[in-house]
Amino acid sequence: MSKNFTKVWMAVGIFSSCFASAQVGNVGVNTPNPGSTMDINGSVAANYTAVNAASYNLNSSNFHVSYNGTSNAVFNLPAAISGTGNFKGRMYTIKNNTNFTVTVNSATPETINGSASVFVPANQSIQLINTGLTGANSTWEIVSLGSSSTGDYIIVKPNAAQTVSTGSDVTFGSVLIANNITYNAGVFNLKAGKTYVLRCQLHATDFSLAGGFFIYEWVDASNNSVLPTSTTGVVDAINNYPATTIGGQPEAYAIYRPTVDTSVKVRLGGAGTAQLNPGIGFMSITELSGGNGSGTTVINNNITSSNGLTMTGTDVKLGGTLSQATDINNAGNNLSVNGSGKILVGTNTVPAGAASSKLVIDNGTTNGALQIKDGTQQLGYVLTSDANGLATWSSTTTTAFANNWTSYTGTLVNPFTGVQGGGLATGISVTIPAKGWYFFRSGITIQSNCNDFGFYINGIGDIWRTYCNVADVQMMSPRDQNRVLYFSAPGTYPVLAVKTNATVPVGFNIGNPGFYLQFVKFQN
Repeated sequence: MSKNFTKVWMAVGIFSSCFASAQVGNVGVNTPNPGSTMDINGSVAANYTAVNAASYNLNSSNFHVSYNGTSNAVFNLPAAISGTGNFKGRMYTIKNNTNFTVTVNSATPETINGSASVFVPANQSIQLINTGLTGANSTWEIVSLGSSSTGDYIIVKPNAAQTVSTGSDVTFGSVLIANNITYNAGVFNLKAGKTYVLRCQLHATDFSLAGGFFIYEWVDASNNSVLPTSTTGVVDAINNYPATTIGGQPEAYAIYRPTVDTSVKVRLGGAGTAQLNPGIGFMSITELSGGNGSGTTVINNNITSSNGLTMTGTDVKLGGTLSQATDINNAGNNLSVNGSGKILVGTNTVPAGAASSKLVIDNGTTNGALQIKDGTQQLGYVLTSDANGLATWSSTTTTAFANNWTSYTGTLVNPFTGVQGGGLATGISVTIPAKGWYFFRSGITIQSNCNDFGFYINGIGDIWRTYCNVADVQMMSPRDQNRVLYFSAPGTYPVLAVKTNATVPVGFNIGNPGFYLQFVKFQN
């Protein structure tokens, strides 16, 4: 019996040495004076789970989950619980140990930092914490998203001479050493989310042009666009020396962090041709470790998206729901939308007949889908284009003719004193404000023997014309005439005259009232 009591007291003593409860409610492990709610003086172990399946549901037993599968995977977060069982503060660390992508989904309608899902790219990790919220809220926050360095590197040197010209790619053929970066015929394959230092030095001979040169830069192998951080290297034949003179050896340098898996290469531009020296030069790429020196790059975890933006992981894109009134002040700068796509308003489907349209507005069955105001709009007006496609509002008809007549401009001269024919100058013209149909009225008294007299606008039509009907001298009739003419463009149009023979009128503009010419627009 005494032995049993001894064992009990020994157990209590051992337990007491590593567990203490402070008066303020703190709990300490291996410390008699805990300063926090839980104060552990020693290591902490949590559950570690290795997953190979392409689909996995995270649960209450998980803490750290590593994915080691052979394809893209989907991890599903548990749905939040309201009230009893709420797991606010629960944390998950997900590590992707593969070259594939892990998609982490929240339970609908919950979100992760405002997004339904986030991506964990190859060889990266993410840490999430539950906010305790439920429903359509950010029930999970991203604590950190990082990439683990595997010390990627490669060095390539030439193994043979290469003849180059403008647009050539550098295709060194000898890989000296490499780790986790593949290379083929000048093209290097880089992983998303990693930061690399890219270097290239070239040496050239046998320039075809005296003073010839070549520049070289790091470019995206898919489209030959220069990497935004690439410097420019130059090799050249020294001016005023033979074209075979060996050129210089500067360097093309870049620090590059692709957001997706990307292939890069070195591309040349210049004049003539040259030979890349087979014994000098190199290309190298080295992964750059993060700022903490551990090879892990921690990305700002406070990135969010809202008001028309969506976020997947740390990728923020256009597309979402506007949550507030939004104004874009272009401050005098042009805003251009280019390409073969369309702008759709009120629909996300291109309707029948709109294959060539750039702008589609679908307001359903509700009137008033479009409003254009420029100060010229009025009730009953229609939008009318000029020859350059510039549109203004204008009336379809003019009803009050008597109040809208416009007269000719200039001073009338007698055009019938010379030879017969058309194109005779009258000294007057009419100014047409907009294209459309116009009603003309005019009148003049001419006394003459047999002759035809007329006034007209070239390419448009007659304004006034009289015809010979007797041989003796008389007043030409009818004196007052009307015409309807169409003008396809606004402008000032000269009024010309015509007569059929050399007869000079005995009297010109001798009536009372004298000559008049007025017009009014009545339809577009």
